Amino acid sequence: MPDNGGSEWRRAVAALVAAATLAGCGITDTDPQPAGQPVQGGPAERSGRLLRVYFVTPQGAWPVSRPAPGGDRLQPAMDALLAGPTADERARGLVTQVPAAAKPVRATTVKGRVRLRLPWLVRDLRPAAVSQLVCTAAATSGGDPVVEVYEPGMGAEPWPVKCDESGSAVPTEQGGSS
Repeated sequence: MPDNGGSEWRRAVAALVAAATLAGCGITDTDPQPAGQPVQGGPAERSGRLLRVYFVTPQGAWPVSRPAPGGDRLQPAMDALLAGPTADERARGLVTQVPAAAKPVRATTVKGRVRLRLPWLVRDLRPAAVSQLVCTAAATSGGDPVVEVYEPGMGAEPWPVKCDESGSAVPTEQGGSS
């Protein structure tokens, strides 16, 4: 006598497997749906909401972003550089080579150039410190400005430099047009 219970059981299992396969894990087909507006936020590096400040790692210069106050951002960026890396930035290995100063670093923009008045002689600074100062000033000013470095007691002629793509200060003859 044939076993109808076994074959019915096999048919039931096969039907369940087929139903599960056709169900596609419970996801049903839908028509295209509008996604809404593009994502907003995440301010760009040159937006008015961030300062770009350069610190140093064993691998070289490293820019960080800081919240920017309203209005002029150049002097606040220089002040943030002189204040040094935050505790979180230090924990990530960022340091500064810019020494403490009895007088402030003054930065202004004149006719598309940045005037950077230092309280130290450049020859007394480490190259990484000069790059931190120049690149922070250049990044905050937007574009690719010439940074005119003025040293105390060195006369009225500045040292024209730029920040290159590696985060190093270079004379304008090497870093682009003056």
